[in-house]
Amino acid sequence: MKSIILDTDPGIDDTLAIILAFNSQEIVVEAVTTVAGNVPQEMTHLNALKILDFLGVKDVPVAKGAIKPLLREARDSEGFHGIEGLGEAVLPPSKLRSSDKSATTIIAEKVDELGKKLTLVAVGPLTNIASSIIIYPDIVNRVKELVIMGGAFNVTPYGHGNVTQVAEFNIWADPEAAKIVFESGIPITAVGLDVTTNPKNGLTRVLFNEIKKTDSEKARLVNDLCKKHVDKYGQFTLHDPLAVATAINNSLVKTKSYMVEVETVGELTRGQTVTDRRKPHHIRLDKKPNVDVSIHVDSERFLKLFMDRVVYG
Repeated sequence: MKSIILDTDPGIDDTLAIILAFNSQEIVVEAVTTVAGNVPQEMTHLNALKILDFLGVKDVPVAKGAIKPLLREARDSEGFHGIEGLGEAVLPPSKLRSSDKSATTIIAEKVDELGKKLTLVAVGPLTNIASSIIIYPDIVNRVKELVIMGGAFNVTPYGHGNVTQVAEFNIWADPEAAKIVFESGIPITAVGLDVTTNPKNGLTRVLFNEIKKTDSEKARLVNDLCKKHVDKYGQFTLHDPLAVATAINNSLVKTKSYMVEVETVGELTRGQTVTDRRKPHHIRLDKKPNVDVSIHVDSERFLKLFMDRVVYG
């Protein structure tokens, strides 16, 4: 059984990812850490508590993390996720209490406790992970791996940006943090827009109609979270659930190793994950592959996993 820390910024698709994580027996969620991203930190943290309360989870610490990027002002995505981050869904105030420890402290303590048995799963901006590396640099050699939802790597027809032409939101929101993480040496699997925006991997109108017909609290929550976007776009993109699914079972995705650098200074390219796709003999010897980039998903298995555990489970 795999132990994970889920670093998140709920967020509609983060909410779906949290439900998937806690409904998967293959993993144990050791802690949830929250970060500013889709909505401000105060709201992402309250949302995480609300979701765990909704799921009946009482014994997992929920720790506050960064309220802003390392060097920049916070820029959220309320226009997509809604002012409170949950679309049209309404969850009651949580009765759970926040951990009295910070996100970085929780991460360090769990690395001390679990070492190579621990996987970090980050589905928001990488501020908390970078901060942990800055404060506790040895964690990069002691943790098993980091699975992220982030990046647009231009290695499939879908690998272009969403917040800009070339950048994915989580990396764009804090490119300096992403640069630290990508250059840290920690083993990274990136589930980026190259696979998440492939329509085969999304919540289609057909699947959504099944959800609407399902009479359960989870199905009604998913309906309220996603309805506006399915009505508008014809489907909902499952960015964060796909990253969590990859942490649960990495056979769901096919990856390829690339040397990836993060652009932090470009006027038009902030947050671009610059992927070296040249043949090996063109690449500098000191520029070795540092990211396993997801390039293909077993769509049928992933969507069955999502429906079984998020909607029906």
